[in-house]
Amino acid sequence: MIDGRKVLAVVPARGGSSRLVAKNARLLAGRPMVAWTLTAARGSQLIDHLVVSTDDPAVAATATEMGWPPPFVRPDHLSGPEASVIDAVEHALDEVGGVWDYVVLLQPTSPLRAPEDIDGAIALCDRTGAPSVISVSPLPKPSGFYGLVGPDGRYIPGGPGRQADLDRTVVINGAVYVGRPDILLRDRTFQSEGVLAYPMPFERSWDVDTPAEFAVCDALFPFRATGAA
Repeated sequence: MIDGRKVLAVVPARGGSSRLVAKNARLLAGRPMVAWTLTAARGSQLIDHLVVSTDDPAVAATATEMGWPPPFVRPDHLSGPEASVIDAVEHALDEVGGVWDYVVLLQPTSPLRAPEDIDGAIALCDRTGAPSVISVSPLPKPSGFYGLVGPDGRYIPGGPGRQADLDRTVVINGAVYVGRPDILLRDRTFQSEGVLAYPMPFERSWDVDTPAEFAVCDALFPFRATGAA
């Protein structure tokens, strides 16, 4: 809760995945990947209630062991590759019931996020009155490393104007989405007009969707724990 306003977190963790089979239950740094998101949520000072939306018995078992037994089985029409995460959030809101001031989407494919990332994004949304907040991370290289490839294959370095734009360019990292339920369900997106960006460091912004990304993320965990990354 933040200043009397209630916060619901939703962790969407369907079992199917075309690029990385059973990724949410796969062991990452010794624990099912979804467990890292649940651990970060447990460390939040602002989340009032959390619901795991899943059709995967292994994910449900992990959530139950950690104190968040899923209150429903995610239906088939929300569990396929074409399923919309907004539809999953809407379904969770309907199933849980009650009145919520903020809904926070925490995807298990961002296992490196920290509790302060979650609370920082919620606080930003509340403090500014923004319709929503999404977490972002910087480009992996300084702007001077970017350019264009011309039709003839030549490398074209970015000019001063383009370089200035690159200095402000960020990437949506998928770690934290905060929205006001009425606006979210009206617009069917967290990117409503007036959405704000919550910057996160690159080392906590890893998004896991492929075997290679999973392997790199697994290797990053010791650095995350020591702060050396």
